[in-house]
Amino acid sequence: MLCFRLLRNGRHVATAGVSGFGVVSAILTWVRRPDDETRDNPEMDLHLGGSVGREYREHLKWCYAKDIRAGDVLTVEVREDLEPDPPKERRLDEEAGLDDVARLQLR
Repeated sequence: MLCFRLLRNGRHVATAGVSGFGVVSAILTWVRRPDDETRDNPEMDLHLGGSVGREYREHLKWCYAKDIRAGDVLTVEVREDLEPDPPKERRLDEEAGLDDVARLQLR
């Protein structure tokens, strides 16, 4: 199984992977807007997650860090020789893959 092994400043954060069909992603985001608190304090966060199941309805989260700073070294190793850590969070999206009519019928 293909896994993403995430390291921060040389320390293991999490190893993410799904068997069969699914999605795994590592996303680093920086945000600075002119009209809110991010103007003077930009936000930076890191997300390691994915999804599985029919229509990718089950969302998985291994890591969500909002304390990323300048100088941090983030490493994503793509590995086939590791087992993934259990996700810290699993959430089912009831509306994934549904058309507008089916979404309305859920409510």
